[in-house]
This record gives sequence, structure tokens and C-alpha cells, in this order.
Amino acid sequence: MKARHLEILQEKGFSVPKFILVSENEEVDLSFSEKEYFAVRSNFSAEDGGGHSFAGQFLTRLNVKREKVQEAVQEVFASYAGSLEYKEKANRGKAEQVLKQQGKEGRQENAEKQESTEQKKAEVLVETVLIQEMLFPEKSGVLFTKNPKGILSEMVVVLGQGLGDKVVEDQENVLTYHYFPGECLYQEGQGTGLALDEEELKTLFTLGEKIEQLFQKPMDIEFAIEKDKVYILQAREITTLDMHLPVRILDNSNISESFPGVCLPLTESFAGEMYSGIFTSLGRRFLGKKVSSYEALFQRMVGGFSGRMYYEISSWYDILRLLPFSGKIIPVWQGMLGVSNEEISFSKKKPGFFLKCRIAFLFCYYFFVSQRKMKELDKFFQERYAEYGKRVDAEEDAKALYRIFLEMKEDLLREWDITLMNDMVSFISTHLYGKKTAFSLETMKPVRALSALKEVAEKNGLDSEEYRMEKKSYISTYGDRIEGELKLETRTYRTNEELLDRWILDSLETENAERPEFLEAEHSIQKAYGKKGSFETDSVEIDCSEKDCEETSRMEKASGPKQRKSFLYRLAESSCNNREISRLHRTRCFGLMRRIVDKIGEKIIGFDVYYLSLDELKELLFSGKDFSLKIAREKELRKAYERLPVLSRVKLLGKVDRDPLAGEIRGLNYKFVKGKGSREEKSGKSEDIFSLESTNLERKEEGEAHDRKAGREEMDSTPRVFFGRGVSKGIFRGEILKINSLQEVRAMDAKGKILLSYSTDPGWFPYLNMAGGLITERGSLLSHSAILARELEKPAVVNIPNIMAGLHSGDIVEIDGDLGICSVIKQKEK
Repeated sequence: MKARHLEILQEKGFSVPKFILVSENEEVDLSFSEKEYFAVRSNFSAEDGGGHSFAGQFLTRLNVKREKVQEAVQEVFASYAGSLEYKEKANRGKAEQVLKQQGKEGRQENAEKQESTEQKKAEVLVETVLIQEMLFPEKSGVLFTKNPKGILSEMVVVLGQGLGDKVVEDQENVLTYHYFPGECLYQEGQGTGLALDEEELKTLFTLGEKIEQLFQKPMDIEFAIEKDKVYILQAREITTLDMHLPVRILDNSNISESFPGVCLPLTESFAGEMYSGIFTSLGRRFLGKKVSSYEALFQRMVGGFSGRMYYEISSWYDILRLLPFSGKIIPVWQGMLGVSNEEISFSKKKPGFFLKCRIAFLFCYYFFVSQRKMKELDKFFQERYAEYGKRVDAEEDAKALYRIFLEMKEDLLREWDITLMNDMVSFISTHLYGKKTAFSLETMKPVRALSALKEVAEKNGLDSEEYRMEKKSYISTYGDRIEGELKLETRTYRTNEELLDRWILDSLETENAERPEFLEAEHSIQKAYGKKGSFETDSVEIDCSEKDCEETSRMEKASGPKQRKSFLYRLAESSCNNREISRLHRTRCFGLMRRIVDKIGEKIIGFDVYYLSLDELKELLFSGKDFSLKIAREKELRKAYERLPVLSRVKLLGKVDRDPLAGEIRGLNYKFVKGKGSREEKSGKSEDIFSLESTNLERKEEGEAHDRKAGREEMDSTPRVFFGRGVSKGIFRGEILKINSLQEVRAMDAKGKILLSYSTDPGWFPYLNMAGGLITERGSLLSHSAILARELEKPAVVNIPNIMAGLHSGDIVEIDGDLGICSVIKQKEK
């Protein structure tokens, strides 16, 4: 398969070094080339098939002199014979594949006969060896057209010096380039004198796209760059991608407004529960008995990726497809939501005619009664919100507080799905009305209230009773309305009044910088809350100003009575207002949950409670399970994710996430890949291409430390979490077997253990085959450690600095091959 791919590439005009194939007993004829040095590579019949690649498992000889080629060929053939387990596995797989292609429905007896025949054929296949002209490149590496972990919108280049053979043996550092087309390009690692320039990167990514298109599969492409020319050495299918998993498309179009920056696990979990509950209610309303076939979809409305919140937009499209005139509605919805990538994908079959008719009838009904239903919901929510607020304030038992949350979730979500219907009414009526009109929106009310509060402060001072009363009223109504208001970990005006005082004071200082009475006001604030610097980092910016208010008022006046007679205008105005009211209620609902969590945290583990999911919080409360290691891991993950560039859209295969990347990360310009931008624009500014956000998690943790329950026993030390690169997916917990030399251990000693070493080589196969997982101090996606682990489907984390000194045989750890994390569960007593 390897040679066949090279033949196809050569035929299509790609730069491939000249090569020939020879069988085991064939005399080598090197007349095809005048070169003095050759690469002798394996070409095992099933080596680069669709099921397994076996990359790196058979011998490759480089820099072979012309007179030594015949000898090298025999050595490569000998490596085939030394890998009987691989050969049997490959032949078995090949026979099964032939059977499948010829029809799965045959009788069992015929199938067994056919299997026997094909196995015999596979066993007598003539194996060959590939002889290729030797290159002497300045740099070489591998281009993955899809991230082998399953991130389908990412291309990865791993680059090494020279021939790259030392990279495979973990004897040399590498540079890794992560490219998300149209999004970002960043470099991981630091190479001394090693890098790809813009032209080389552009050439590689373009070649990758063309080769993937040629073979119609995600490809693993070996390349070498000699005298500024890129050569393709090998191209094989990426065999580690499980194409049976569902394809997920995540988009952060406007969800990032409500969940800016990195979010903590409790926020992700709570948001997922809310969206799932609302859409499940909507499904029951519209789908009736058919709702069961969509329930799995309702669990995937939002999702987290690299610590940030996204709409799982592929699920939204499946739901929108149920609506009448969905072909017209979806583009309107995309425009109103701000979805920039208009590619539409569906994971479910097109709904049947009768189901469409049912939904169309109900849609029309709810379209016309939605405004009445929204008023009923508003009244219902205000009553319930006040009731739950009193109960939360009065309750002191942590378990009882959690039960209030469960009750609140069921109660409030029961009718909340009508807000989704109102959103559609708002989108459609606004689109049909077509004119840019400023409605008297509810969203301006908190701005006006804030302006009124500022006037009271200016007139009476921040120490006055009038200001305190006005502030109390504002916080009671709008205390949860703040930037990042749906992130439960966000500190709001309700949780920290000094944030509001600081905003008022800063605003007045800006307007009246030289007036002495405001210097006096600042002094009173500092006296009450400490020095300005102590909470200055907590100040928040309000997007809407008083000026915005005045502008809106003027625009409202410009709207003549004639417009207000229009049905579409009234419907658009009403639905937009109701949408803003429901969004404010949603903010209050999240604020109520925040109050519950804060009170639970006071009783148990303080601010650390936000690093748990809802299920984990329940376990902690009702079974007392220790989550200290999980919390430590999540803290480190969030810090790492803050350093990664933000992606607006990402395509994934199943449940997968980015490596946290603890090493150096440098942002690069990516526009040149598609021929945009100029060298002048790029020079000297590559590190500022993307903006890395900070959520001040460390500051929050310190600020909340006093909330920990008095008398709670602190651990002697924080659980240890190590970061590396996840190269083979899966999670495994087990005992460490530290190996300095293979001569010191037997293969049986590795059974069920996690192997720990500086690096590995192909000779480790019998040991890793027995083991449960692998950790190495060195390594990359290209190293033997990675290749071997992926082929054997063993979780593996490589490139963890100083891990050999940090862990010892007998230690219990958990490795996560998806995220590249090693968490220490228990260390053996010395």
C-alpha cells in the first residue's frame, strides 16, 4: 500500500524521490538512479492499510551505500519474519476485509470457506521492500491533515532537524504547528535554528489538502525539505480515527457573549443541564411520542471545548430541520444568531411528512399565542423566583440547598421552552419587517437604573443613606446583570457589592477628575473596602452607557405612529422585548444557582466547588467522595487553556479536546496560507495575532480562601498533576513500572502496569502489549512511543518534563491519553 500510494502521487505530479520495489529473492537493480546513497524501507503488504498502519514497526535503513543495498534489503525482510504477531493480525484483518467487500449476507458455511481461502491467499502474498533515492534534507517531519485525536478542523505539522530519524527515537526536540484554517496558526515548542517559513508552511498545508482530496481520506504524510523543495516520502491513511463516531460541529457565535473566556466545570455542567432540559420540554410539546428518537440530541445542545462554551450547532440544525420552511428559516436563524460559517450539516434523517405536518400545525398555533404565553411565563417566574430566593437565603444545610436546586430546575424549566418559540417569532418577524428600528427594549432598563444610581451618588455621596437605599434596590433587581453573568464562578454585584461601588466611583472620577468632593468619595470607599488596588481588578465594564440610552430614546421618538400600526412591527417589538425579559430572567436563574453554590461552598470546600460538575457535587455531598485530585487537575487545565487561542468553530469526531500544552506557545499569522496579508503586516507581530484571555482564576481562588469551612483538614500538599502530550487516547489507572533498561525487567512484569521510561523503541512491543498504558519523559506524535501505543490502542502520554525523577515503581497514577495528563493518585512510601 505504501508503494502504491507513492506511485499515485508520482503520477499526479507530486515531488516523490525515485524508487523501486524488490521481492525477497530478487537481485537488486539500481540502474533507476545515479545516486550513491539510498533509503531502504519496509513495504509490508498490510503496513499502510485502512485498519492498521504498523508505522515504525518494521526496519528502515537510511544512508545506505550503493554496494550495501542488497544487504539492507535482506535485513528489512528479516524484520518482517521477526514480527509474526503483526503479520498474523494483518493477514487476518485483510481476509476479513475481503469477505466484507464480497458480501456479508452469505450463508455461514460459505463465509467460513471463503475466510479460509482468503487467509491462505493473504499468507502467501509476495512481500516487497522499497528502495528510494536518499535525500539529505535540512528539515523533515510529518503532516497530519486531521489531528489524529479526532479534531477534524485541525492540521498538525511535526517538524524535526535533518532526516528526522532522531525525532522518531526521541533523541531530538521537535516543533509542532497547529493550523485551524481560517482561524489560527500557532507554534508549540522552541527549536534552535529550526522553523518553517511562511512559504514552506503554505506549501505543506496546500499539499496536505490536495493529497487528502486525492485519496478522500485523512492522511499521515511524511515530508522532507531539501534545498527549499518539499518532497513527499510517504502518505498513509490515519488509522487511529474512528469514523463510526458522530461528527460534532461546535460554534461559539453568540454564546461567547454570555460565557466569555474560560469557564469552570460547574458552569459547563449547569449550562448543559439547562439547555438539555429546555429542549427536552420543547420536544415533548412538538414531537409527542416521537420525542424518544431525539432525546440523545437534546443532551448535546451545548458543549465545552478547551474550557470554553460552544453551541453544538450540528444538533441545532437537526432541530431546526423539523420546522416548516426550514430551508428558509435556517438562514434567517444563522443571520440573527451571528453564525459566520453557513455550512449546514445534519446527523439525523429528514423527518417524515406526517411529523412535519404535526409540527407545522403546532408551530403556527404557538406562533400566534407565543406573546400571551410569554406574559404568563413572566408572571410565573417572578412569583417562583421570589419564593426560591427566600428559601435559599434561609437554608443553611448543604444537602437541602442541593435539593432546592433540583426542585427549582424541574419547576422553572417546565414552561421555559416557550422562550425558544418566542426567539423564532422574534427572528422571523424582525427579518420580515426588514427595517432597522430601535424598539423600546427591556435591555435598557438596567442602564437607566444604573444612571439613576450614579446621579444619587453624585448628589449625595457614596456614604449617604439615599445611595445605600438606591444601591440595594438596583442590586435586588439587576444585581446579577454583569459581564460573564452566566458563568457561575463570576463575582457579581449581588455577591460583591464593592464591585458596584467601584464602578460608580470610577465612572464619577472619569467625569469629574479634578473635583475635590469626588476625591473625598474615593477616600470613603477605600476606608470601607481597603485600598483601591485591592479590588480594582474586579471592576467591570458596562457595555451600555447613558449616552446609549439617550440615543435609543431619540430613535424611539423618530418612530412615527404609522409604523406602530403595522402588525409585523408590533409582533417584532413585543417578541424582542419578551426575549430580553426572558434573558434577564435567565440571568436571575443563574444568579440564584450561584447563591446556592456559594452557600454550599461555604459549608464544604469553598470556591473549589466550581471545579466540579453537578454529578460530582452530588457525589461529594451525599457520599463524601474525595475530589481533591480532580479539582487540582481542573485548575491546571484551566490555566493551560487560557494560553490557547480562541476558536470560533471546530469540527470533532466524538468527544475530544485539545492538549493543554504546558510548553511555549507562539501565535503566527495564518492569512498567508490562503494568499492574504503581506509580509509587512506580518513582520515582527506574529506573537500578537491572537488574544489570550485571562479569567483571573488564581485571584478568585485566593479571594475565596476564607470561605473554606473552619476546622476542615487541609491536605499536606496539593495533588500532583503532570502535563505532556496525549498521543494515544483512553484513560487508564494503574501502578507505575519504571524502566531504565529493558534488560532489568521481563515482559510479564509489565502486565497491567503503566510503563514509565525516558523513551521507547520498537523492541518495547512485547512489554507495551502486556501493559495498560505508557508514560515517557521525551517524545512527540512521531516517536516510537506514540506509534506503538496507537497501534496497540494503549493510552499514552509523552513529553512530560522530569517525570522520571517525579515518579517511581509502585506509585499509582491515572493517565489521560486524550488530554495528555498524568495525575498522581498515590505515591509509594519510601
